[in-house]
Parts: sequence; C-alpha cells; structure tokens
Amino acid sequence: MCPGFEPGYVFDASQIFGSDGGFDLRRIVKIAQSDEIVAALAPLIAYEDNHLLVIFKPAGWLSQSDETGDASVNEIFGAYLKKKYRKPGNVFCAAVQRLDRPASGLMVLARTSKAAARLSEQIREGRFEKRYRVLTHAALQGAKGDASRIVLTATMRKTDRMAKRVETAGADSGASVYTLTATLCSSTAGRYAYDVEIEGGKFHQIRALFAAHGSPLLGDLKYGGKKLPKHSDRLALTCSWLNFLHPTRNSAVIEALTPASLQRLHTYFI
Repeated sequence: MCPGFEPGYVFDASQIFGSDGGFDLRRIVKIAQSDEIVAALAPLIAYEDNHLLVIFKPAGWLSQSDETGDASVNEIFGAYLKKKYRKPGNVFCAAVQRLDRPASGLMVLARTSKAAARLSEQIREGRFEKRYRVLTHAALQGAKGDASRIVLTATMRKTDRMAKRVETAGADSGASVYTLTATLCSSTAGRYAYDVEIEGGKFHQIRALFAAHGSPLLGDLKYGGKKLPKHSDRLALTCSWLNFLHPTRNSAVIEALTPASLQRLHTYFI
C-alpha cells in the first residue's frame, strides 16, 4: 500500500496534468518579460513567501542552466518575481534541488542568498526529505515475485552521462552505492506506480536503480524504458512530496501533491 502524507500544504496539479500546451517552454520564454508571465506561472506556484517559492516544474524545463542555453526555472521564476513585485533591478531566484529535464514535480527556489545557504545545508545533512512517484511497464521483482515494497541497491559509476552498474565501490573506482525504497501504489493496464524514497541524492539514482532491477521508467529511453506515444520530452518521474525546515522560521514546510493529482498522473505521460 502506498504511504500516506503527513498534514501540510497540498498542491493540486490536475490543471498541469490536463494541459497540453499551456506550459510550453517556448511560449513561457516569449512572454517572460511581459506582465502576462505572472498569470501564466501562477498555476505552478505551490507555496510562496518572502524567502522561498515551492513550484511544480513541468517536464521539459531545466532546473539549472546547461549547455543548451535554454532558460531554467531560475530565470523563468525570476522573471515572475520581478514582474509581480515590480522589482527594478536583478532578482535573486535559485533552485536548491535538481530534477532532470524530462522529469517533473515539486521544487524549492530560494528568494534570498541566506535562504539558499540554509536550505542547501539541510540537503547536505540529509534533513531535506523528498518522495517521488514513478511509472514503469514492469513490476519490481522480489524473492517471491512481484514486490509491494522493496529496497533497491546497486553499485554505480557515472559514465558517458549515465549511471552504470559496476562490481565494486570506492574512491579509486569512482563508483558509489545507490539505494532507494519503492512501494507499489497501483497497477493498471500494464503500468505500475511506485512511491519512491531515496537515500542521498546521486546522479540518476532512481532511473538507474529501477533499470538495473529490470523495471525502467516509462519514457526513459536512455535506460531502456518504453517510448511514450505522445510526449517524447517526458519521463514518468515526478517529485510528489517535500519536507524541510523553513529557512527563517525554523518550522516544518511539508508540501505534497493531492491524492487526486496523483491518480491523474498517468494522463501527463500516456
């Protein structure tokens, strides 16, 4: 059974999952310097105060700048803050966590350098908790067949922009041990939905471990997953839950996608 969520802020992503073109990156970039950007991005804002934003990153958007030169969430939501609050100069907006470009889900953006430093410290110390929802075309196998809850582990090394399984870990090998816990939430029409908790935050941790155990994520062609018929830029991996300390109030911020949103998640990919 899929784990429940503690009380906190809940975010309804149904509008996002049901939108085909509303959050197209090219359209958003085109209106980023106009007042339209505030209304356009409002459905992606899960939480906002003077110190941080919690947003839903659509699939296909960068969580940080790369060699493509495409706008990342930092530039996009920086433009949102600049227009909404009529800021005359540069606006500080920095993602404190990463999501692969084809992945989607909840992310925290710091609005001040102090908030960024304090949130980053929580991540380094393992106090910033995240859960993910993923879809696969093959059930994870335990010792007695399909597993409803299973711990996946493997020794991996980053090679050619992929995490590849190797025999031993260690400083000399450049490899490390990847670990996660997956809980089966549902299975319908040959699709399996898992809730995932990770230990640490290693490169392609969820994608590589699921693939190494014979269950690559839907849309993850790099790791052997099935191609999505309509959305080649999407990967069936969504950050669905966050739990961290507010950087100035020292109180917990818990943000989760609503159960109704998660039930509709497959429509975002299939």
